[in-house]
Amino acid sequence: MASKLKYYDFNSLLSKNGVYNFLVGARGLGKTYGAKKFAIKKFLKTGEQFIYLRRYDTELRGAKQALFNDLVDEFPDYEFMCHGDLLKIRKIDPDPTKHNKWEICGYAVPLSKAQQKKSISYHKVTLIIFDEFIIERGAVRYLFDEARVFNDFYSTVDRYKDKTRVMFLANSISIMNPYFLEYDIRPKPDTPWIRSHKNFIIAHFPDSDAFAQGVYQTRFGAFIKGTEYAEYAVGSFFSDNSDVMLKKKSEDAEYVATLITDGGAFSIWIDFSDVRTFYIQEKRPKEEVVWVMRPELMTEDRTLVSFQNPILARMRTAYANGNAWFDSAQSRNAFAGIYKR
Repeated sequence: MASKLKYYDFNSLLSKNGVYNFLVGARGLGKTYGAKKFAIKKFLKTGEQFIYLRRYDTELRGAKQALFNDLVDEFPDYEFMCHGDLLKIRKIDPDPTKHNKWEICGYAVPLSKAQQKKSISYHKVTLIIFDEFIIERGAVRYLFDEARVFNDFYSTVDRYKDKTRVMFLANSISIMNPYFLEYDIRPKPDTPWIRSHKNFIIAHFPDSDAFAQGVYQTRFGAFIKGTEYAEYAVGSFFSDNSDVMLKKKSEDAEYVATLITDGGAFSIWIDFSDVRTFYIQEKRPKEEVVWVMRPELMTEDRTLVSFQNPILARMRTAYANGNAWFDSAQSRNAFAGIYKR
């Protein structure tokens, strides 16, 4: 059963002239392939280099082994090589006894070691491809304060020259990631495009229906069609972006404190007239009592609280009994972390 899959066209995203470009959609949509193809074409035309970025060395080692395999047919006159952290290309000489010189077209870098790269000059780099920036469920963990770590790396590469663009690529896995939280990116079913920070950030959540229909023409696609796995594999639905446990704070709710978590800062409110119902909100009052649960987050105006804190213990009980409500899916998902040690 033959099929013609409709892969992603980067022209629509790049024409928006953003700096941080987020592309999140169905797996197999051609995100990584298209980004690498764009980078190689740009290098061959202008000599501008790119960085292929992953979070950890372990991810990068596996990716480098086959990084250019899918581009061989696209560039039949060239051959590719990964040598350490250097990505190289050379034109194939018609004479098999002769070989052209290898040229560095890019670099393979793990974000976890970005601090070690501060002395390296990336003056020819104008594109960073951050592949799989959203972590798959059950895989590796995000770096501590990752959005800041990435900004530090971007600054190292760009050197305030406004020369470098970023392609953040990921499957539609979770809205709970450091970048969506840091830049308040909120995917909505009827809003495929998000622009913010004076067009510095462009996020695209492409409709994958045309791609999915092509997938379902294949034998495997027909086999998984209609299953939960099909939504996971070729859909563009964020499973943690539902309206479960979302409700506006009651007028009788009283402010308790603001808790800073890995997912952001949230105000805690209790309605004592309604079975001690808790409300956790992203919106915070002007005057706050700020709590943290990790010593490294302490400052003069914050209080360190433990997992056994009476308010937090009661809130966990309210959560378990369906008496904890949130103002957004992101606040609900981020706050779930305090229920685990």
